[in-house]
Amino acid sequence: MAFFPRLTGRRPLLMATAVLLATVTALATSAPAPAAAHSFLSMPLPISRLDGCRIGGVGGTPGNCPGPCPNSDFRLDTSSKNPAAIYRRGSKYEVRWTRNNHEGGIVRWAMVPVSEMWDMGSHERNAFHWSCWNINRFKCGAMNHNRDCYFDRSNVGFKDHLRIPNNLPDGDYVLGWTWYGGGEGPAGKQAIFGDYYDCSYVRVEGGNTLADKHIPTFSGDATGTCLSTVNRPGICKREPCTPMPYVQRRVPVEFEGGRRPPPIYASNFPNVATQYRYDYDYNVATQSVFSEAAVKPAGSSVRVLELRLVDINSNQIMWFADLTKPIKFGYGAKLSIMAEVSGPVKRVEWFINSRRTHQDTGAPFSIAGDFRGRFYEMKHALTDRRMFITARAIGPKEHEDYLSTDIVFFKDGGVPSQFIGNSKRMALPEASRAARLAAGKFVRGRPPMLPAEAVVTADRTADANADAEAAAAPAAKAVARPAEAPTASAVHAAAAASADAGVRITKRVTAAKAVARQAAFAAKGSRQRRVAAAAVSPAA
Repeated sequence: MAFFPRLTGRRPLLMATAVLLATVTALATSAPAPAAAHSFLSMPLPISRLDGCRIGGVGGTPGNCPGPCPNSDFRLDTSSKNPAAIYRRGSKYEVRWTRNNHEGGIVRWAMVPVSEMWDMGSHERNAFHWSCWNINRFKCGAMNHNRDCYFDRSNVGFKDHLRIPNNLPDGDYVLGWTWYGGGEGPAGKQAIFGDYYDCSYVRVEGGNTLADKHIPTFSGDATGTCLSTVNRPGICKREPCTPMPYVQRRVPVEFEGGRRPPPIYASNFPNVATQYRYDYDYNVATQSVFSEAAVKPAGSSVRVLELRLVDINSNQIMWFADLTKPIKFGYGAKLSIMAEVSGPVKRVEWFINSRRTHQDTGAPFSIAGDFRGRFYEMKHALTDRRMFITARAIGPKEHEDYLSTDIVFFKDGGVPSQFIGNSKRMALPEASRAARLAAGKFVRGRPPMLPAEAVVTADRTADANADAEAAAAPAAKAVARPAEAPTASAVHAAAAASADAGVRITKRVTAAKAVARQAAFAAKGSRQRRVAAAAVSPAA
């Protein structure tokens, strides 16, 4: 997902030139990064593109987002119908948030029903884990810089691994993220930061047996505490916080004095079950670095089954390319993406990094469209960045289905110019190819690239045919000599005879010539023998 800095402006003041120059110099040497005071959830995908949900602000970046979830600039490709992640009870999953040049504070995690996502009390009652905000820092690479570290001057982000409580019934939830008490520097320093919020649509299904309750947990640093200006949300509702609190060693108020919060009971979630439930087993044990789980709802009349790469140069669908792994492409490669769908699909809407980019109203449903059987090239910057791609299929009565994936592309000078895929040699197994042919899954009858085993079989057959023809070369020459002289008369006879007779004569003449040429190639390399055999086969 891509975010863009906000430029800050200052009201000009009348002052002496020397004072003005001094002020400009000071600002130039001490100006913060483009986003001076904000943070947000980066994984799983948040519900909004807001880069800082809070009340108030400084430096020309005011905000009016009181929480507990963002209230504007919503993403169009995520909802309870298309949650950003699928979790199993009892399993651990990686979550990430942005550092944005800040330190300190406490982060709180809550799981609430979708119907209660705007209820501050529900987030407080169902908070299941707290930790220090600046836990588990990591350096961003080129592929995740835009998502996790875009605003950070040190290219650093934070992450944690959440264990999903066993008290959560199967259903749809909102994962709530709250950061409070943010400060800079050591204990004793004042800070102005307010409370920040973010949320993500997630689904819980399967995993451990449902438990009656969950006891909330807190993970501090080596001291068992966190450097924070406050110990709970609500003290600094606005930014800048006044009076400015001091950074101190603190624990969340729920854990002060050795206390523990009350248990969270499964009965807190009576209505989380949803019609968008799986009707088949799935395999989402952990989240991948390169992709987050997507959902295919049951009960819908339309489905998005898979997203497929398309090689524009060959106009072939890359059935064997795995979009959950980095995609290499050569410097001359051109590509598109196609949605493999089922049911009476009327149209497919495409989203790149949560922005709608194209709508296709006819099969094949591709991200850039097609004309007369030829796909158009996807016009989007591909190199050294991840893209969150979503296809939304819409059918009769506005039934819909989503499929999303996080794709990473990078150019590779070590592969052929027009190469596209995960490795240099990938082939679709013959059994899988046959199954797809039987299911009619090739777009407009176009087959995929020839499987590797089929290429080997064809080579061996061509060599065997060439060797057999070479052994019969003397007899072939005897047949060819009388046929070569009356070539013109043979043509005239073919024209005067019936159509069937003409075809037979033409085939015999062509076959005789081909066999004669084969005799000349017999002593040459196997590659030439394969070419000759290929020329003989259609005419025989």
